[in-house]
Amino acid sequence: MDLNFTNKSEEYRTQDMAKHLMANVVVLSLYLIIGVIGNMIVLAVYRFQMKGKEERYFIPFLAVSDMLTSVVGSVNCIMLDVMQTTFTNNILCKIVFYTIALTAGISLFLLLSIAVQRYLIICRRHRLNLNTRKIMVAVSVCLSVACSVPFAVNYGVNEHFIEGRLVGYRCGRLKHGVYLSGLVYAIFFITLMLFTVLALVFLYGRVGWVIFKHFNAQKFKQTNVSKETSTAEKLPNDSITNNLQSKTQELKNTDGSYSTPTVNPEWKNDSSIEPTQSSDVYTESIVPECSSSAAKNGNSTQPKRLKKTNRSKKRRRFKNKFTLMFILITAVSIVCYMPVGMVVLLEGIFPDFWERLSETVAATVLWLYHTYIINSIVNPIIYAFMDAEFSTALKALFEKCKCSKNYSK
Repeated sequence: MDLNFTNKSEEYRTQDMAKHLMANVVVLSLYLIIGVIGNMIVLAVYRFQMKGKEERYFIPFLAVSDMLTSVVGSVNCIMLDVMQTTFTNNILCKIVFYTIALTAGISLFLLLSIAVQRYLIICRRHRLNLNTRKIMVAVSVCLSVACSVPFAVNYGVNEHFIEGRLVGYRCGRLKHGVYLSGLVYAIFFITLMLFTVLALVFLYGRVGWVIFKHFNAQKFKQTNVSKETSTAEKLPNDSITNNLQSKTQELKNTDGSYSTPTVNPEWKNDSSIEPTQSSDVYTESIVPECSSSAAKNGNSTQPKRLKKTNRSKKRRRFKNKFTLMFILITAVSIVCYMPVGMVVLLEGIFPDFWERLSETVAATVLWLYHTYIINSIVNPIIYAFMDAEFSTALKALFEKCKCSKNYSK
């Protein structure tokens, strides 16, 4: 009787866990689809519409890394969820965790490289040459490869127990043999993550402070420019008024009557000026000349100066918005990666961490364990909404594809 009750209880637990895991599988499938489509669109835009952009050098590499993270992370996590208690291949288990750590690490180190680049451009007025940027990409890959090797050592297939009963085999953190090295690596892993987060906060903190000061200075300049512009606009009008008054006064006699003016020899060839007996006609014919010349002399330099100022303002505004976009991307990545770091640390401290959790809590922790994939699927969405140049290029690419499709028909 007791044995029958225990078997039914385990069956209910297994069914309940299967429902939670099925929800995780559906979410991971969405991650896979969105991540692949979104990052492929980013790569297509940069391949056909935005080649050779110095400030955007790292973005195509980040898109490739994010796409790989979406594919590798989603597929491997689906495999781990479906085979929660039936995973028996130890080598496959090590490959799964190594590839997850490798692809996710490349994305994180590339974000750090982008932060360094933005810091040098905004705060130090220094641009990285092409060779330096290539070296930074290579270093990001090498660091990720090195930091992922311990996952292949410390993870493998374990016997999985529920309430002291063996229910199957699970791929995860090894509980025996390499416990001490796993604990050391867990501490190193969370320390590395904290160091990366602090570095990102420091770099973008400095960048944000410079942008904040620039905005304040820009407001002050705009106030001064508006005052100068209002003063300058008054000068041409005053000169026009004085000119008209002097011309009118020359046409009057001392007794208040008008006389026929003497025609200057230089005016004879000018058809726009016709001397007549009517002073009104003569005055009207020279007023447009005086008005246009005065307006041209007063405003000839002003449009050029305003165009130059507007161009520089637009460039600075674009650069600042581009930097703020990467600040948002970095903030999202920190939020997405921190739960993974905490789970890895807890796995290192408590060998039976997963066996202590109930079905509902285990499913929730598994979802948190997968949040790093969210970082790889939201970047294209952030580009579309915050990067005006990317949005324009995306529309142009869409129109080009639409036109080529219509032409083929």
